[in-house]
This record gives sequence, C-alpha cells and structure tokens, in this order.
Amino acid sequence: MPPSYSGWFYDEKIIIFFRSVLEKKSFRKDDIQLKEFRTIDRDETFMKKMLILLSVLVVLAYIAPLGVRELFSPDETRYGEIGREMRVLNDWVVPHLNGVHYFEKPVMGYWFFAAAQEVFGENAFAVRFPCMLMTLVSAAALFFFSRRFSAGGTREAFLTVFTFLLMPLVFGLATTSTLDPIFSSFLTLGMILFYCAVHSAGWKKAGYLFACGLAFGAAFLTKGFLAIVLPGISIFAYLLWSKRFKEMFLLPWIPLAGFLLITLPWAWAIHRAAPDFWPYFVYDEHIKRFLEKEQHPEPFYYFIPVLLGGLGYLLFYLPTAIQGFRKTVFKEDFFRYNFCWIVLPFLFLSASTGKLPTYILPCFAPLAVLLAAGFYKAFIEEKKVSAFNLATRIFGGAVLLAAVVLAVIQLSNPEWALYNKAESWKWVAVLLAAVVLAVFLAFASNEEKVWEKLAYLCIAMIPVLFLYHFIVPERIEARKTVCSLVDRVKPRVGPEVKLIAYRHPFHGVCWGFRSENVYLYRFGGELTRGLGFMKREDRILDIEKTNEFILENRNKGGVLLILPNKVYGEDKGKLPKPRWVESNTKDRKGYTAVFF
Repeated sequence: MPPSYSGWFYDEKIIIFFRSVLEKKSFRKDDIQLKEFRTIDRDETFMKKMLILLSVLVVLAYIAPLGVRELFSPDETRYGEIGREMRVLNDWVVPHLNGVHYFEKPVMGYWFFAAAQEVFGENAFAVRFPCMLMTLVSAAALFFFSRRFSAGGTREAFLTVFTFLLMPLVFGLATTSTLDPIFSSFLTLGMILFYCAVHSAGWKKAGYLFACGLAFGAAFLTKGFLAIVLPGISIFAYLLWSKRFKEMFLLPWIPLAGFLLITLPWAWAIHRAAPDFWPYFVYDEHIKRFLEKEQHPEPFYYFIPVLLGGLGYLLFYLPTAIQGFRKTVFKEDFFRYNFCWIVLPFLFLSASTGKLPTYILPCFAPLAVLLAAGFYKAFIEEKKVSAFNLATRIFGGAVLLAAVVLAVIQLSNPEWALYNKAESWKWVAVLLAAVVLAVFLAFASNEEKVWEKLAYLCIAMIPVLFLYHFIVPERIEARKTVCSLVDRVKPRVGPEVKLIAYRHPFHGVCWGFRSENVYLYRFGGELTRGLGFMKREDRILDIEKTNEFILENRNKGGVLLILPNKVYGEDKGKLPKPRWVESNTKDRKGYTAVFF
C-alpha cells in the first residue's frame, strides 16, 4: 500500500490507482503511480528538513541577536534618528535629521525605520529590523521565482535561498541599518514580477506588470532614480537579447501606471512642503554624484573586489558553480534574464565616479539564482562532488589556519592585536566556532549523499553568523560608535545642558540624547545644505563661536562637546578648561566627551 496522504492530491491518485486495477490496465502504469507516491513522500520529507534548517538559520543568525551590537555611525545612527524624528515631529513627508531638512534620499526607507520603532521601541533591534525583514522578503521572492522557472523546481529554489542568505555581503547588510537592503528588495520583487509578466497572458500579465511598477515605485521612494535606471537597462538588454522587439514598446506602460500611482502623492507633497527638495535631489544627489568626484570617488574596477569579497567563502565553490551553469546561461531564457540583471547594473554602477560597497547589493539576488543553478546541475544532476569535496577541505584548512594565527597573535598580545586582554572570551569563542566550522566541513566533504553535504555546509556557517553579533572587538566599536560613550556620560548630564558634536558622531549624539537640537562643531557636514534651506547656519560653530557659546551657557547648565579623540587632541588648547573629560578609548580614532 502507498503511504498515507491527505487532501485532494491523495484522493485523486487513489482513484486513478484503483481504477487502473479494476480496468485491468497494465501493472506498469500502477508501478508508475506508486513511484509518484514515493516521490511525493520524499519531497514532503525534504521540504520539512529544509524548512527546519532554514528556520534555524533565520532565527539564530538574522533575528535573535539583531539588537546585541551598538548602532554604528554614521549610517545606523543616522537612519535610526531620522525615523525617530519622523515620529517625534509627526512629519511623514519631509525627512529631518537633527531637526533639519534632510534631502539625500526620499522617504520610504525612513517610514520603515519609524514604523519599526513604533512597534519595537527606540532601540538597535528596531533600527535594524526593516533591513532584516526586507532581506527575508527578497529570499522568499527568490524561492518562488526559482521554483517556478528553474529546472530543479522546489529543490533548486531552496538551494537559491540558502545561497542568498549565506552570502557574507547579504548577511552583513541585512543585520546593519542602511537603505540598501530595502531598496534591493523592492528591485528584486519588481524584476521577478516583470519576468512573471513576460511569461503570462491576459489579465494575469497585466496584474504582474502593474505590481512590478508598484515595486519599482517603492524602490524609487527609497533611493531615487536608480530604481528606474538599474531595472530599465537590465530589462531592455534582456528584451533585446531575446528578440522581443515589440514588447519593448508595449510592456512599459502598465508598470508606469503602477509606478506613478505610488510615487506621485509623495512627490507632490514634498514639492509643496519643501520646494527645494527636487532641484537638490535631482542634480546634487544624482547627476553630480554620478559625474563628479565629490563623494566617495573610486576607480572603475572598484566593485570587482567588492563582489568577490561579498561572496566570501563561496569563492571556494565558484568553479563548481560555473562548471554547472556555463553551458546553459546563454541558452535558457531564465538564465539570460538573470545574467542581464547582474551585468548591466554592475557596469552602470562601475561607470559612476561615486561608489560604496553597498551599492551592488541588487546584483546578489540574481547571482544567487545563477550560483544555485550551477550547484544544482553540478551536484544533483551530474553528481560532480570531487570539486566540492576539494573546495570544502581547502576552506576547512583555511579556517583552521586562520584560527591558529589568531590564537598566536592574541597569546603574544601585541599592541595591534584585534582583542585586548579583557576580551579573551571573544577570541576564544572565535576559535571554538572555527573548530565547529572545520568539523562540519569535514562531515560535508566525507558525506556521500549530496543534499547532506550541502546541509552540513549550511549548519557549519550558522554558529559563525550567530557569533558575529557578539565578537566585534572593542577597538572597532570605539571607532565606529559613540553610543556606548553617550550612555556612560548621559546620567551626568542634565536636560538643560547644551549639546555640541563634530560632524561624524553627531548622529549618535542626537540618537543617544533623543535630541533634535545638537549644535555642530566646526563643520555642518551633511547638514550644511539643510541648514541653509532653513536659514539656520548659526547652528554651525567654529572654534571662536564655540568658546563664546561655552562662556554664555557655562552657568546655565553647561555645555557638552563630543568629538573624535584626534580632533580634541588638536583643539583642546584652543578651548576653555573643561570640568571633566571622558573618552571611550585611548585610540586616536575613538571619541571624547568634554563637559564645560
């Protein structure tokens, strides 16, 4: 007897089975039916195992430890503070930072950060939650995308999801507060919906196209015109490659309706509330940034090492994946689409003068699809496991070697050691995680069953990703966040104290003190234009004005100045004598709080 099943599928198969027997059909067909039952049983068991493993990965690496680390400056404290001020000022149209109009990006991402704080409170977990959530949305979209269009169906879809979530750059940005995971997720949804539309007809096609426009519109409201350019050049190249010339002129109109529906209300509202937004946003944040070497100038090849670094340990397995998909990527329509989705945005972003590593995150979703397709063809279909075994052993050896080097450095305790003596538990934990990783990699290389090999590899990475949240060295925290210093001095500072901060830690000062009125020491930085819009240049204090400000407020509660150690070392002789000084580290790249 076949195994017990419930639901419509089981009933239909049972009827077919017994009808074939009663009608004395060939037992060969009955055997086929029984094989189908066994296949379904194996698929259900496989699904349960994969869902359990995926749940463990998501909970332990992405959700549970999300609020452990302090918020890093400038990005995390910036976006947390903008979301907080959106709620405090009750202005959901014009973004504010330190009480000043902030026009670098549109509003959608800030809505996410504000909503998360409304639900979870003003803490690190809430600030990072939108990025984590949208990364998981991307993973879910990739699952359904791969399951529908890839040759491997559900199994290849799971492989795509694990490949995506275990990419170091994807994981790092999913657990850090930036706009890029939100923007990338909307682009991923839009690209998938467009491909579904291309392979649909009638009202279903129109629905996919309209939803695609909504997704691209949401991406536009997150980071601006890249939401038009990146998918536009990818889709154009794909339609051209697949000789869908007629569709180049017919397909854009329905997405355009969805795009305008979601973007026009806020576009008009921001124009009425802050007429300076669109001229600044279009020219300074797009044309000027693309053409001029004013912000983050990098060479054309900059994103090549970023892409390789973003893959991390997957580079060990890259030759196997390439071997698997190289024969099909230019032949099958599904792979051509993903190929265009990777290459065209990568080339466009490389052509820009301003570059940051986070910019190429949208390329990693289709890259996960192609890598998973290569892994599936090489491992599952062609059973080529020798290259996987070799890569796994090399990876394990590299992990153990790195662990030995770390142990030697920490035991010899040079000044430049990653961890100080008080952090011994952190590097010991790293060594234990490295041993666990190496052990499971050994299991993976020795296992004969292919899916068990891949499962061992995933299990090996989970403790590493979980531990990442706890083992950031104090010297890096001291350089990247002012939040711990603010928490230490906050009990000694009354509500009447005036706050001044240098341009880099001011986001953390606003966040830590829950203040929208922090004066800026020496430079306006990214707020210069906003202060100009609002005629508040008086909030930028040079050294002379700072001295006057201190003398004016010294007997009215006092003044707290927070600035980098290096800057304080240069300027302390030019400032009045402080009442007390506290630093978060002796390192020149740490921060100092000075109370006058």
